[in-house]
Amino acid sequence: MTALLIPLGLVVLMVAVGLETRLDDFRALARTPAAVVLGLLVQGLALPLLAAGLATLFALPPIHAVGLVLLAAVPGGVTANFVTLMGRGDVALSVTLTVATSLAAPLAVPLWVAAAFEHFADQTVAVTLPLGPTVGAIALTTVAPLLLAVALGHARPALAARLRAPMRRVSTAVFLAIVTAAILAQWSALGDAWAAVGPAALAWHLAGLGLGVALAALVGLARARPVAGVMTTGLRNVAVALTVAISLLGRPELAVAATVYVVVMNVVALAVVAVVRRLSEVKDAAAPGDIV
Repeated sequence: MTALLIPLGLVVLMVAVGLETRLDDFRALARTPAAVVLGLLVQGLALPLLAAGLATLFALPPIHAVGLVLLAAVPGGVTANFVTLMGRGDVALSVTLTVATSLAAPLAVPLWVAAAFEHFADQTVAVTLPLGPTVGAIALTTVAPLLLAVALGHARPALAARLRAPMRRVSTAVFLAIVTAAILAQWSALGDAWAAVGPAALAWHLAGLGLGVALAALVGLARARPVAGVMTTGLRNVAVALTVAISLLGRPELAVAATVYVVVMNVVALAVVAVVRRLSEVKDAAAPGDIV
């Protein structure tokens, strides 16, 4: 039942995101592609290298070190798009990064996992991430509902406007249900998992977020884009990591980092959203009194 309800919930989230997104948002992103290039470099290269470095720094056992690299190599999660919307970030950028990293996953994930096994465990391990199911999942849960909602907003703007408020309420409830279900699914294993790899996973998460924000500031991206980068960097597709570790490789201990990260990423993401929204409210409240 959960295997069906969670994908349906993701579809609901992406419909809500699409109703708040315009075609012009994607056109603006295409005119200034630096944010996309930066996001892909951070997610595709910097995050796995950062995970390997922190695994060494924390002296993780080889299997947990590989698990942390695996977690870093998987694509951004679909929920990152909705949380970007909640945090008033650049949704077009978030969606673009999610789709691009998901399409690259069948190539990128096996390469990083093989390299991590070779480096940390001196083992040669081959893993194949099925292309069809990976692309199909991202098409059904992300691309299709988003495009349908964006198209509705373009063709019937009045109807889309009426739907936005109720969809915000419904999608927020669905998001909280997905997060709760994800945490409860890993709760029984959380204590031992945290002791094994928790501090390293948290350090990697915070370091990755900090790196994304610092690089965004360095190249002068507008505030909405760092928010999108933070969400897509922090919220990973943990389901892919669990599939690789348990279903494809048959090594549940490889999934320990992902088990911990389910809690870490969602708690930090909600905290970031709360801070960003509060700062935006303060800024909005102060704006009418500004002297130009």
